[in-house]
Amino acid sequence: MTVRYNLSYAWSRRRFLQGIGAAAGLVTVLRSLESAAEGGTAPKRLLIIQRPVGTVYQNFWPQGSGTDFTLSRILDPFAAMKDRMVVMRDLKLPFEGSVGGGHERGTVLMTTGQRTKKLYPGNGGDDPVAEGPSIDQLLVRQSTELQGTAIASLQVSCDKRADTPEVSTRHMSYSGASAPMTPYYQPLDAYRRVFGALMPGGPTSDNLDALARARLEKKSVLDFAMKDLKRLESLAPSSQRETLDAHAAAIREVEKEFDADPRDPASCGVAEEPETIDVSGHIDPYNSSHVVNERDDVKHARIGALHFAVVKAALRCDLTRVVTFQWAPGTNHVSFGELWPPDSSIYKVHHTTSHDPDTRDTLEFLTRVEEFYARLVAGFLQQLAETEDVGGGKLLDSTLVPYITEVGTRTHNWDNMPWVLFGGANTKLRGGQVWNNRGGGLRSTNDVWMACAAALGAPDLVMGDNDQRTKAVEGLFG
Repeated sequence: MTVRYNLSYAWSRRRFLQGIGAAAGLVTVLRSLESAAEGGTAPKRLLIIQRPVGTVYQNFWPQGSGTDFTLSRILDPFAAMKDRMVVMRDLKLPFEGSVGGGHERGTVLMTTGQRTKKLYPGNGGDDPVAEGPSIDQLLVRQSTELQGTAIASLQVSCDKRADTPEVSTRHMSYSGASAPMTPYYQPLDAYRRVFGALMPGGPTSDNLDALARARLEKKSVLDFAMKDLKRLESLAPSSQRETLDAHAAAIREVEKEFDADPRDPASCGVAEEPETIDVSGHIDPYNSSHVVNERDDVKHARIGALHFAVVKAALRCDLTRVVTFQWAPGTNHVSFGELWPPDSSIYKVHHTTSHDPDTRDTLEFLTRVEEFYARLVAGFLQQLAETEDVGGGKLLDSTLVPYITEVGTRTHNWDNMPWVLFGGANTKLRGGQVWNNRGGGLRSTNDVWMACAAALGAPDLVMGDNDQRTKAVEGLFG
């Protein structure tokens, strides 16, 4: 159905757009309402989620192949997503001829796919420089289906600690060669970036400072835009009034998450600034027991939940369609409680423990950390599967979610990469399968990204040098 707007509407629309200044988020809202009124479908989206330090193969790979398989212990939290997931086998990072350490090189290659040639000075001598843009930024430029939002892409991370001030392990997104895009570590900062786009005048420094002060008083970003929202309500197609209410509800929902009980021990310093979570700065030496006095996993999960709340609202309101989410660098120093098999009362650091001898206890600990991340990601995917999309259907229906890591295992190998793809019906992902290369050897992860790109509206996108790719993997979409 095509909705024809009269001259009166066009004049009112022009006046509205002139009046809101740089509040690009409101422009996006109006466009999405008009698109829905004209019978448009929900836009496609890309959400790349990283977890660190690879996996434990014997507890990760499913039993079986093709569409006849049983989920493994690590993947069991995704049972409700089984028909919307593809477990990838026979993958390798295009690591040949590159420089850099295990996690360092792996992190750059997993998203850029381009051979690394030089290192940043210092930083342990193994910190490679990216030689080109990452897949998310290539898609932002080449896929019209992912364009047109107030925020071209969003980068978030839940912990920034690494062995050194290295660049490679702490960045997933690159706008170009030697151009890392720093993620938002605090959910408050991500919230201000996303929803500042709804404020009259846009996300200026003064506006963001005013928003921060207002949030301390438990006020909403919507309070800054009520006048414009009322005008937008009168301007929007009548069939989309409920959709506009859904936009507001999505924002209220994420703000409710930020206003959780301040007595929650995961929300440190909440009396002064509830949205900021105090994160440990401890760096664990390799030649230690890797036992620390403070556990990070509770705060770590809380930061992840708040980031996910912002991401969900941003996707639902179509303020962005491209997000990279990093749990922690591969060389992380996140400590976990209740996961060390011999003594659940002690707190063990993830990455440095992975360098210990290959004992049963070490592998069990690493498996439990993988399960920790899987449960949190599975919970968020379920939220997306249950959340109404303002463009129709559910959020997960039109969202492709690669769940990736920078190494295969704790040994820093880059073959047999344990990646998983999730996606709803509108992404055309052929879920419910374990993909393998049918005896054809290992395929480059670049070939997977090219298949994803085609499904997201960029069939001509290529990744990496000529010898680092073949063609888009077949059988994943359609």
